[in-house]
Amino acid sequence: MVGTVIVGGGKSERFNDDKIFYNINSYPLIFYTLIPFIKCNKVEKIVLVLSKEKSHEGVELFKNFNKIVAIVEGGKERKESVLNGLKYFYENEKIDYVLIHDGARPNIKIELIEKVIQNLDENSCVIPVISVTETIKYIENKNTIKTLDRDKLFITQTPQGFPFLKLYNLLNRYLYEKFFDESTLFEKEGLPIKIIDGDIENIKVTYKSDILKVLDFIKKNESRYRF
Repeated sequence: MVGTVIVGGGKSERFNDDKIFYNINSYPLIFYTLIPFIKCNKVEKIVLVLSKEKSHEGVELFKNFNKIVAIVEGGKERKESVLNGLKYFYENEKIDYVLIHDGARPNIKIELIEKVIQNLDENSCVIPVISVTETIKYIENKNTIKTLDRDKLFITQTPQGFPFLKLYNLLNRYLYEKFFDESTLFEKEGLPIKIIDGDIENIKVTYKSDILKVLDFIKKNESRYRF
């Protein structure tokens, strides 16, 4: 059984507004993030993580979405929000694998969700990546500058897929350490990580200007949001 935690409890500081509930064609952005997971037959249960201020609104908006088994409050940091979602599954539902997805990635396609799930097994996690296309420089203290080999650099995306209990235990173990995404925990443990091709359209909304890309994607893919 595959569950999904969709994380939307952040502060949206660079967006300068609540991006998760930003109005797009009369629906909040998180609506467009949710629909592909709800329509994906391989995803059976969804936990949505929202900020304390928006959790009640989320309950009202999505109370008739039958795959959403819970809406839980996020923590101060992303890792705490993810753990809150995983904890709900651990205490209330039986799942074998879990996907973790950014609530601010509304351009997600069912095809990528299915590809992540198809590559899951009990030992490794699965992460979609895309190539870096621009020159990247490593700068330390504004003095040390080094140009990195972009052929060896990749941008990670979500959803990332994991064996549920393994991720739950690792997140509890490393909760007070710094890490950038959940697959980093598998790196720390020397566990296998499967790399699959991501989707260049699967952007993470960070700035207001990103909404233009979302609007364009929705316009071109209207059928994806019909039940």
